[in-house]
Amino acid sequence: MKKLLPPSFLLLSLLNLYGEYGRSEALIFITKPLLLTTLALWFYLELRPLQGRFPRFILAGLIFSIGGDVLLMLVENGPKEEHFFLLGLASFLLAQLSYLAGFLHYPEVRQGLIARSPWRVWPFMLFLAGIIAVLLPGIPGPMRVPVVAYACAIVSMAIGAYNLQPLLKRPVFLGLMAGILLFILSDSLIALNKFRVDLVVIPYARLWIMATYLLGQYWIARNAAVVWKGRG
Repeated sequence: MKKLLPPSFLLLSLLNLYGEYGRSEALIFITKPLLLTTLALWFYLELRPLQGRFPRFILAGLIFSIGGDVLLMLVENGPKEEHFFLLGLASFLLAQLSYLAGFLHYPEVRQGLIARSPWRVWPFMLFLAGIIAVLLPGIPGPMRVPVVAYACAIVSMAIGAYNLQPLLKRPVFLGLMAGILLFILSDSLIALNKFRVDLVVIPYARLWIMATYLLGQYWIARNAAVVWKGRG
C-alpha cells in the first residue's frame, strides 16, 4: 500500500491542477481533501512507529494542512463564505507552528546555524517586513492581526528549517528548504491575489498557488522522512 501512495499523490495533484485550471468544482472537491491525506498517510507509514518529537510534529503539520486545504477550498468553491478564510488561516497557522516545533526538537538543534549565528536571520526578517508592508494597505482592519501573525509564523518556520543546515546532509537540507520556500511562495501568492489585486494581477493564480503548494508540501514531507530515517 505504501508504494502506491506517492504515485496516488501525483495523480491527485495533476487532477486537482486540471480542476483549478478548468474551474471544475466537482474535481476540486474530490481531490483537494485527499491530497495531504495521502501525503500524511505515506509519511506515517514510512516512519512508523513515530519515535521522537521531530516526526510527530511534522505529521501534525501535514494533518493540520488537510484542514486548511478543506477550509480554504470553501472560500473559492461551494459556500464561498469569507469566514472560512480565517478558519483556514488558523488551521495552516497550526501547521506552520507544528513544522516549527518539529525543527526545534531536532537533535542537537542548539548547534544549528541560526543558534550559533543569530544575525543570519536578516534575509527572513527583510522578507517579513517587505511582505507585510506590501499587503497591509489592502487587508481589512479585522483581518490584519491574523494575517500578520500568520506571516510571522511561516517566516519563523523557515528560520527553524534554515537553522538545521549544518546538521543535515546538503541534498536533504536543500530539498527541505526548497519545500519551505515553495510553501512561502504559495502563501504569498494567495495573499497578493486576495488583498492586492490593485497592485498585481497574477495570471492563473489558483493554478500557481496549488502547484507551488503541492510541490512544497511533498518536498517537506519527503525530505523530513529521509532526515529521520537516516538517523536510524
